[in-house]
Amino acid sequence: MTEKQQRKYEKMRLHCCIARMLPYASLDRITPCHRFILFQSVFDDQLEYKTAEEIDLLRSRLVEVFNVSQPEPGETGLFRQAYKIGEEFRAFMPTAWMERFIGAFHRVTRYGVVDDAPFKESEKAMLLVYYLLNREYSILMYPYLYMIDIETDFVFPDLLDKHPVTQRLRALASRIIGWQNDIQGLSKELTLETEVTNLIVVLQHQYNLSLKDALTKAMDIHDSDLAEFISLTKALPDFGRYHQQVDRFILGLGLQIQGVNSFYINDTTRYLPDGSGFAWPELKSNFC
Repeated sequence: MTEKQQRKYEKMRLHCCIARMLPYASLDRITPCHRFILFQSVFDDQLEYKTAEEIDLLRSRLVEVFNVSQPEPGETGLFRQAYKIGEEFRAFMPTAWMERFIGAFHRVTRYGVVDDAPFKESEKAMLLVYYLLNREYSILMYPYLYMIDIETDFVFPDLLDKHPVTQRLRALASRIIGWQNDIQGLSKELTLETEVTNLIVVLQHQYNLSLKDALTKAMDIHDSDLAEFISLTKALPDFGRYHQQVDRFILGLGLQIQGVNSFYINDTTRYLPDGSGFAWPELKSNFC
């Protein structure tokens, strides 16, 4: 990164986002979470002009590095940070959790960021039916949703982790945070022609809506997902001896939903309306 970009990231105060999302995590356990949000923010932000093929190559290599492949001497600091994050998490989290965390990073990058790239390159908005699915991944939330286990010191057994209710609650939390991000970041994103991956922009393009009407429709989509999330938490099946852990997991999802939104409103320069607080890619910067 350039010095200008580094200063921008310092002012974003990304550590405040993690502090709000994981308010009960201990200092030693939350440190790699702080490192990860900076890592992933830089990674995602600086891919604006990369092709899908270039991003997928980076994804593949980063997954290898998270899985203890040593960074090569010529690779950038991004890969060294990925290796360090993996080592820090392995110091206190079991193998099963690491596999889920790395798998989540793979999924959001491959099915979110990589699949976004052709639309940004062509400056063509997705159809709504696809965007509603894609945003669940491109918001990059799944790795953070697994960080709830760090706070609770409990890793779900496979049967519970793969339960349809657990997976649906994660999907809804990811989507809700995605809609929050699209609404909070809209003014900033409208300053960049390639930024067509936003719910409001998608609605405007597909239905020829005014900005006001598109925002209203976006809020309806957000509120519908939130209503489903709340309803599902009140209609849980019998999880037997894991009932208390599921309740705490739901609390953790709620803390992340509220925490991210509070970060947008109170803590950061990242979403200033004129885009001045964002570390836009600089074509001459030595990234990846």
